[in-house]
Amino acid sequence: MLAAGAISSSPASADNYPSWNDVVAARSSEAGKEAEIARITTLIDGLQTQVAQAQAAADARWQENQTAQTAYNTASFEADQLASKAATAKSKAAQSRTQAAILAAQFARSGGNDLSSRLFVEGDKANDLLYQLGTMSKLSESTTGIYQQAEIDQNTADSLSGQADVARNALGALAATAKSALDDAVAAQQSVGAALIEQQNHEAELSVQLQALTTNLELTEDQYKAGVQAAAQAKQAADEAARAAADAAAAQSPAPSDGGAGPSGGNGPSSPAPSAPAPSAPAPSAPVVNPPQSYNGDAVVAYAEQFVGVVPYGWGADPSDSFGCDGLTQYVYGKFGIDLPRYVPTQAAQGVRVSSSDARAGDAVVWSGHIGIYDGHGGVIHSPDWGRYVTHAHSLWGSYYFVRFL
Repeated sequence: MLAAGAISSSPASADNYPSWNDVVAARSSEAGKEAEIARITTLIDGLQTQVAQAQAAADARWQENQTAQTAYNTASFEADQLASKAATAKSKAAQSRTQAAILAAQFARSGGNDLSSRLFVEGDKANDLLYQLGTMSKLSESTTGIYQQAEIDQNTADSLSGQADVARNALGALAATAKSALDDAVAAQQSVGAALIEQQNHEAELSVQLQALTTNLELTEDQYKAGVQAAAQAKQAADEAARAAADAAAAQSPAPSDGGAGPSGGNGPSSPAPSAPAPSAPAPSAPVVNPPQSYNGDAVVAYAEQFVGVVPYGWGADPSDSFGCDGLTQYVYGKFGIDLPRYVPTQAAQGVRVSSSDARAGDAVVWSGHIGIYDGHGGVIHSPDWGRYVTHAHSLWGSYYFVRFL
């Protein structure tokens, strides 16, 4: 099982990231500055590598889970087919035995072996008796054939029953393998979430530190803190612009048939649902067996409903201020024990994908750069865009996938 600490390129522990005081101290000498620049550059690269490795490991675990679940599903289907064939064969064998017994009874009632002595004694009725004898001979042959068929049918039923038992017994091991693969995939996905959170928490600050060292900027600590906040907001703005460009491009062409290969995009919202009928959810590459919700999904939807038409879109994550799309999900899921960071890809990485057929109320719906709360009936509660309020859209649109938080 892959745990968060198993990523080989973890760049630093929480105590090893440089502080502003470290940056100030490094500027006192050229050698110190160069060493600190190299250190920060290594940390930034390490954060990016850590996320990439975690995602690659998670992808591999999900593929293993898919393979294991497919093997279980195939074996389960074959076991059911064998059991059905065995039941049919048993029924056929029973019918053959019954038919043979009926014929045997008819043979006995017709005189059976007494026909020869009757033919000798009742010579004047020879023609009738010969006819009966011929009939009984045919009846005896038919009875023998049916008994033989009954035996063949019974052997077939026994063989199929044995094969079905073997197949059913093998399902236990296959189910255990699939469960283990699912556990590994979930743990690997949680590692992705941890890596993304670490990157989110430190990359903006490291970038400002690097800029201060490479450009010899004379910053006060307050200016430094403001720069870190501005860098984070600039990244969100860039992601939102990229999302808007992607939405504009998507509006000019049919929606992709695929559910999206992975979390991407930024914190910006998605455009509202178009007036044209929304396409049904495509089948994403997702685990076949989906883990259960650890919270009451209907309660999540009901709680989010109170903000519809009340809380405006903004950068916030509190109903007294505003809700970004990820701010709404962070706030609502937080009330149910699910601690989510900001930023859409990082939130999506905290859960596991579920198939559209298994999506239920309280799961998250994720687009490129946008996220909302699935209502369980084909709609979503989300914070859509500037100048609008939290909305309950009753259809989905574009290319999306479902995530379940654990």
